[in-house]
Amino acid sequence: MGWHQTPLALAAFVLAIAVPTLDGAGSQTGMPAAETPTVSSQVIAEASPVAIEDPVLAIAVVRVEPGGAIAPHIHPGTQLGTIAAGELTYTVLSDHVTIVRASEGAGRPEGRVDAGETVVLGTGDAVIETPGAAHRARNDGDETVVIWLSTHFPAGAPRSEPAPAAPVQ
Repeated sequence: MGWHQTPLALAAFVLAIAVPTLDGAGSQTGMPAAETPTVSSQVIAEASPVAIEDPVLAIAVVRVEPGGAIAPHIHPGTQLGTIAAGELTYTVLSDHVTIVRASEGAGRPEGRVDAGETVVLGTGDAVIETPGAAHRARNDGDETVVIWLSTHFPAGAPRSEPAPAAPVQ
């Protein structure tokens, strides 16, 4: 009986031909490899948080429907926010905040906004808020504004508090 007539010999022959063409994952070699998707990471805004006792980091999302408004308030720690959708009309009432414009290069604080100033924040723009910087915002557009927030607040503290009343002049 010849080698080609026994099942064992036939199996050995097939393996001898097939195994060298397979890689470790059992795929055929010589085939074009699928492109590996690219992964990228980009800092949108950064700040040194104000020192606080018993700090907690959190991520939150705020949605402001068309015509909606965020009342004047302050935060107990540092907060970074970025506009994920829509346009937000943002007014600083006391102290100042820093704005990072997506179109002017993310990660570079290029805009100090002082008390009494109003800006429009668009998709990709970010704002850096520190404790005591009172501010308010509203959605004057037709699209829901979505804001992603990263907060560094004292444990158990409220996320925001009503802004103190402005002194009567």
